[in-house]
Amino acid sequence: MEENDVRNMGLEQMRRERLMLASELKSIESQISDLAFNNYGTYADAGRATHDCSKTFGEMRDKTVDLSGQADELTQAFSDFRTKSKVLAAEQELTKKALDKTNPIWELLSLPSRMDVCIRAGYYDLAYTLTNYGMQLQNQSNLYKNPLIKKVADRLVEARSYLLEELFNKFAGPLDLAESIKVVNNVRKMPYLTANQLRIAVLQHRDIYLDKLILDISVSVFS
Repeated sequence: MEENDVRNMGLEQMRRERLMLASELKSIESQISDLAFNNYGTYADAGRATHDCSKTFGEMRDKTVDLSGQADELTQAFSDFRTKSKVLAAEQELTKKALDKTNPIWELLSLPSRMDVCIRAGYYDLAYTLTNYGMQLQNQSNLYKNPLIKKVADRLVEARSYLLEELFNKFAGPLDLAESIKVVNNVRKMPYLTANQLRIAVLQHRDIYLDKLILDISVSVFS
């Protein structure tokens, strides 16, 4: 309805228009009430859905914040894991090489037992070579720091005293001149042994041999 129409309307007509508008307003309100009543379940479900969605999104937001805070820790944990994995892989490879019988370390570890065999079998030159090799290992500080190499080197050097004892024991038994010269030459190869010490040791062992001969003669005479 335009403004000019309103001005031209009479009082009675305006009352009727007012009543009509009031009636239409009540009708609309009634329709809205019916709509709300008939669709109450839908509205309620929508409200609950909205509430649940808000709650879910809130929880997701909180968890996202927590994960963001733990991201640095997770990154560091993965970095540590990679580092440890590399170390374990290196140790596994080292163990694999150590267990390989073709590895030179096995030959090195067998040297002390070879030293004993050489001394018992009378291969004194070879035994002397092995004990010298032990001294060379002791002088190589980088290698000598390794516990396995240190143990091998120490045993080879310690076997030198056993080698000397075996050589000197030759003079405690029957020995011809050629063999005596050979034994003395082997003894002279040993470091830290002076000429006087060599003479004294030889004479002491020859005395042992002479005492044994005298004892054997005495036993045979008086038996």
